[in-house]
Amino acid sequence: MGLSKIDICNQALLKIGADTIASLDTAQATDDGVIRSAKLCNILFDTALDEVLRLYPWNCCMRRAKLVRLAEVPAFKYDFKYQLPNDCVRVINVYETKQAYDDAQEWVVEARTVLSNSESLFLKYVGQPDDIRNMDSLSVKALICALAIKLATPLQLDTRLTNNLIQELEQVILPQARSIDTFENKELALEESYWITSRNYDSPLI
Repeated sequence: MGLSKIDICNQALLKIGADTIASLDTAQATDDGVIRSAKLCNILFDTALDEVLRLYPWNCCMRRAKLVRLAEVPAFKYDFKYQLPNDCVRVINVYETKQAYDDAQEWVVEARTVLSNSESLFLKYVGQPDDIRNMDSLSVKALICALAIKLATPLQLDTRLTNNLIQELEQVILPQARSIDTFENKELALEESYWITSRNYDSPLI
């Protein structure tokens, strides 16, 4: 199993040179600095997790679902409205059939729903992990860095440290994840190839 929530928080705290915590329950702490760190971790953890999940289509958090069509219909352009799953953080693609053929149909995400002209929809998406310990090492590394970015200014008042952490996340961790995840996901490579081909075909420069 991977790192727990408290492990991730402590690694983020260590990354910015702050003291670690024994628990996220502030009632168990007596030191003011530890109490402040625990409070901030409690406040910022879920936001950092959601941001990391939206940054990249992590294989370890990928989900699939057939969407439920709602009785309410869009006011214009689209014929149908579908409810997104409760754990959906980022939509990767929408398909009309179970075969998941990408025919570049039009769809749009609005207010936790998907609008489309298709009578049925199948969704590929990034979802909240059932257990944080099931996330792979690179996604956890990104989460630690993202949480450290949020903790650096309130705990250390160091904007330079914050900027260095942002650079690490954007220029080191995410490119590593992209390289490794691509080798483990032929489906992702095929979809990226499709969109590149489509863009080239439509380009006015060709």
